[in-house]
Amino acid sequence: MTAATHEVATDPADLPDDHWTGVPPFGLLEDADRARVPAGAVDAFPMTAQQTAMAAQLVLGSARRRKGATDVPPYHNVAMSRMSVPKVDPAVFAGCAEALVDRHEMFRSVLDLDTFSRPMQIVLAHAPEPVLTVHDLRGLPAAARDAELERFAAAENAKTLSLTAAPLTRFTLHVLSDRDIAFTITEPHAIADGWSTHLNLVEFFDTYVAALGTGQAAATPPPSARLRHHSAQQDAMLESTVDNQWWRDRLRPWTEAAAPPGPAGAGPAWHATLSITGAEFAALEELARTSGTGLKAVLLTVHLTALRELPGAVGTLTGVTVNTRLAVEDGVDARGMFLNVVPLPWTGAVPEPAAVRAGLLAATTRGRVPLAHLVRTLGPAAAPRSLFVFNSFHSIAGAAQRLGVDTFEEVADWSRTDFPFEASFNRSEEADGRIDLQLYSDGRFAGEPDAVRAYRGAVRAVGGLGDD
Repeated sequence: MTAATHEVATDPADLPDDHWTGVPPFGLLEDADRARVPAGAVDAFPMTAQQTAMAAQLVLGSARRRKGATDVPPYHNVAMSRMSVPKVDPAVFAGCAEALVDRHEMFRSVLDLDTFSRPMQIVLAHAPEPVLTVHDLRGLPAAARDAELERFAAAENAKTLSLTAAPLTRFTLHVLSDRDIAFTITEPHAIADGWSTHLNLVEFFDTYVAALGTGQAAATPPPSARLRHHSAQQDAMLESTVDNQWWRDRLRPWTEAAAPPGPAGAGPAWHATLSITGAEFAALEELARTSGTGLKAVLLTVHLTALRELPGAVGTLTGVTVNTRLAVEDGVDARGMFLNVVPLPWTGAVPEPAAVRAGLLAATTRGRVPLAHLVRTLGPAAAPRSLFVFNSFHSIAGAAQRLGVDTFEEVADWSRTDFPFEASFNRSEEADGRIDLQLYSDGRFAGEPDAVRAYRGAVRAVGGLGDD
């Protein structure tokens, strides 16, 4: 069976999501590519545009560092968490990790940019190496344990990841005492979105706590929704006349501008964290309720308001992350990279939540056309200069509370952005009354003090609190 089998006469935008779940393993490959699939593979399908862009950035950055570049950081996720569990049993932890590998194909996948006619994700029957590595530090003094964790974190951040050595997602468990652990996840951006990483960790610790009583992780069937189905839909969306024309019309003020607005200059890269709590959190939550727009639209209003105060940011396109999972049974449980970034056509008018929500809904409705395709067909002016992210899901700390496990003492996340500027609003549904705002900049929009001041002022302005 070849990819041509799945061509349809109807505009892809009009097809229901369950249409794509009929694509079988290897069903998106042309015959020549099918012949190149290695022995031991159980599926192969084209990488999505977002995966390809992320994988290419990792590979190109690695090549530049090999040539001596010192200003190109590794492009992958490293997150370390400290927590306490009822007891530490390395054998049970290992069994739970293997259960995760068996259930989810992302742990058995590699990403191949070179062998096929296009970049491919290859799913293996078995991962050739364990996903979990355990280091027992119980024999070290506390200061030495902390020093070892710092050394390990630095090494993980500096390493160059291979996209062809499964598992691409790796877990590292440092045993600190009979109950205390440090748990680290290291993975390339291209293999998993944040929701998948979150689900993997919750499932891992859910399974571990349940297995402590039996000593063995229970086997659970994998979700029927697969990244292969999303890949099929995204390929078809490239040919959607309806959606592509919509984007062409909406982005015309930027793509046809003589000199599209952009970052003002160059300064040092920086990262800052702001906490939105107390009266500020209450005001934004109340606005979300009374306006009927929801918290995401209110926080996007904060972001757009703050951008109006940053040099070179007024009138630029900001990007919004879109979850592109298929709306099918157990689609929410599928693991992999199900994200796209869509430009939000906002011309710089003073934002207010109702209008922002309308613009957000319009853009996300067309959000399955890959950003890379828009940039390729409409030009570089279609690329956002900043990124808005809103994460709101049950935290690992919340799962720990539910399971009778102590909450994390700390979480250190060294993820890096590939946009000039990013504002990531993170809300844990169990940590009531708090939003953590992470700001990342490569230095082209504004310095840290000005940006922090702009966002703090925007929070108060949108919340109707006046000057601090």
